Amino acid sequence: MRQTTRVRLTIACAALFLSAATFAADDWDAFWKSVKVSPSPPRDFLEGNTAPNVRNFTVGRLTDDTARAWVMASLRRGRGDMYAYVNLRRDIADAGIFGPPGLSGTSEAIDRYRAEGVVRMSGHPEPEILAVAVIWISPQMRAENPAAQLTEYVIVKAYRRQVDDRMLVYRDGRSEPLNRSGQPGEIRWQLDAGHFFKHPMLGPLWYQEMGWGCVPNNGTITGEICGRLKP
Repeated sequence: MRQTTRVRLTIACAALFLSAATFAADDWDAFWKSVKVSPSPPRDFLEGNTAPNVRNFTVGRLTDDTARAWVMASLRRGRGDMYAYVNLRRDIADAGIFGPPGLSGTSEAIDRYRAEGVVRMSGHPEPEILAVAVIWISPQMRAENPAAQLTEYVIVKAYRRQVDDRMLVYRDGRSEPLNRSGQPGEIRWQLDAGHFFKHPMLGPLWYQEMGWGCVPNNGTITGEICGRLKP
């Protein structure tokens, strides 16, 4: 190989390497732009506390390790939803990543706050997770309760509400406490229907097709399912 050819190949390889390095540095922003989200959320916005108590109620259909992975994916999804909510980021809620656009009412809530002149919320305490279960839903139960829109597997979370110090920050500079029902220390349940998947950029996530707050054993199908999880 002649010297000039070798030099040209070396320069070309170096250029490709630098181009790849630039893409690797910018791929986070490029991904979010591709789903019409700007500015990009922080790279660690899905990370947080782990669930200390994971239950596998799938009658042997999933291993315990798989159930734990699905629970962690669900918690990461919840943080993405909460980030969109407290920062009034309708673009994230509508991106179709954590669930169908709108995220079971997140976008509607954002629209209401914006109409009132709210520009953001300050603070957002993460609840104390008491227990989380992956629960298998039989074909018979799904067929008998089509309105519930249950999936083959659902995730039920029991958590304790923390003191909520969130403030609504208005366009004119005013701030006022966010009024929420319930008391600190109260235990609540959440049921998420959907499925686990690995996103090429964001990692393990639970795609929430539907999500509800539920009251255990209140005579509804969701209450019956949530009642299986004892904190």
